[in-house]
Amino acid sequence: MKNSLYINQVKKFVENISTDFFNFDDLIEEGKTENDVTTGSRQSLVAHQKKVHEVHTSLNSNCRIIKIEDEEIEIAKWNEMKSVPLNEFIIKALINNFHFQKFLPCQSYVLEYALLSKNESNSLLNGDIYIEVPTGLGKTLCYIITILDYFLYNKDQNGKLFCLILTATEELVTQILRVINNFHVKNLLCQGINTNMFQMNIYFDELIDNNDVFNDTNIIVTTTNKFESLFFSNEKLFQNLKFLVIDEVDKIMSFNKSNINNLVNSLSNIVEKYETLNSDLYKPKKFLQKFFVSATLCKVSDNLMSLNLYRPIFFYYIVKHKRNEEFYLITKKKYSKVYNVIRLIMDIPEKDGLSMLIFCKSEESVHLLYRFLTVYFSYIKETSYKIKEYTRNLSNSSRKKILNQFLSQKLHILICTDSISRGLDTVNVNYVVNYDMPNHYNVLTHRIGRLSRYNSRRGTVYHLIKEKDKIVMIKSIKQRRIKGVEKIKFKKEKLMEIKRSITCIKSLINDVIIKEDAEILSRHQFYCYDDLVKLCGVE
Repeated sequence: MKNSLYINQVKKFVENISTDFFNFDDLIEEGKTENDVTTGSRQSLVAHQKKVHEVHTSLNSNCRIIKIEDEEIEIAKWNEMKSVPLNEFIIKALINNFHFQKFLPCQSYVLEYALLSKNESNSLLNGDIYIEVPTGLGKTLCYIITILDYFLYNKDQNGKLFCLILTATEELVTQILRVINNFHVKNLLCQGINTNMFQMNIYFDELIDNNDVFNDTNIIVTTTNKFESLFFSNEKLFQNLKFLVIDEVDKIMSFNKSNINNLVNSLSNIVEKYETLNSDLYKPKKFLQKFFVSATLCKVSDNLMSLNLYRPIFFYYIVKHKRNEEFYLITKKKYSKVYNVIRLIMDIPEKDGLSMLIFCKSEESVHLLYRFLTVYFSYIKETSYKIKEYTRNLSNSSRKKILNQFLSQKLHILICTDSISRGLDTVNVNYVVNYDMPNHYNVLTHRIGRLSRYNSRRGTVYHLIKEKDKIVMIKSIKQRRIKGVEKIKFKKEKLMEIKRSITCIKSLINDVIIKEDAEILSRHQFYCYDDLVKLCGVE
């Protein structure tokens, strides 16, 4: 009975009928009744059916939907256990270069389908892929491994542009390039788009004709905004495109200028046109393999309905265990957030292992908090904390330097905006402080995702909120399927000394901000309390 059910499911699966995808263990064996199914299994099935309905009604009615279960496969044993082979070079690189031993659940499931892309249209199970998995659980490697495996399998890709990866920020571009380069694949050339090389009104057509900038390039990784500002209609450049990845698609869709649908459909049409003209009747046809990746993909699904997709598959994963400790504090008065965040920092017992991200809503808020923290700790003669701010007001070289310092644990505290709330592999971060709450709960979910990376220890999250911010926090709690967040409050005596010190220095800090706006003092220069007293003429 069980086998026949399985066969029927495979038939529906291959025929691309809009139906629930059952994992093998969800099927009821012969001789069992529904009453024999555990409550947990029934709840899981109901949750899966809700997800199926959500995806089919808001994203794509023809999607095959696969729930990722908690299966981790040893990397070294992949080719023994799976029917879809993975290049041995990649297996060795994952073990030796990345020091990974197992594929995470996301990778174990997605790769089994994604690796079929090297078979082109010969396979009945492959297709375009959506991945909705919480942050830090291996989404990026899903598509990078697939792309590199295809390159190593198809030797004729040398010198051809076969992959375009679009993402939301330059920080993510840098990280993706770093991950690809860490595989050390011979003869693979990947690069970003450097807009400083040419004027913005020159399109790819003129650029390629005149300078051969992308000659021999195999993979381009860039932001969507930068790509759209250059992309015109150079069909020749994209005729051999095999992979199109849209990473952090919901963030990209939030940009008013980004038209993902037109971009994806145009590239699909270019590939289809050249494949129709040049393909051999007896060879499997190529299609543009597309990946859409985000932790909160369904939240922008309405904007993706008009995509031209090839047998789409939707993978999703629900975390079944608590990933972090999480608390919130109510802050009512103007400076109470400053008092509380200082108290939080000072109460952390192990200073050497401190790695904290503090998220603010704007560059101005970031900078003001940076001044308060650095001046306060120098005022009380506490010099053990290394603190930096990270905003778009800094130069590219300064941002890269600061981010590298933080990721390599040379800084204890990084104060930032949401420009680094997504995608960055912040494995050493153990504290996230939401100093300013975002307007949308999706943003909060991505901030918290800087903790709980697959190879990191459990972290702690603090929300500093006003009563009106509770709704954002509650929605994020529901989205992440956690039971709740504990409220904490410091005793007055623990904040009293901090209040007195802040009272002494806040007029000085306000004076510093005024002088920075007047360009009398440098906005990006570190000043200790004693320096500022001299510079501002305070006695």
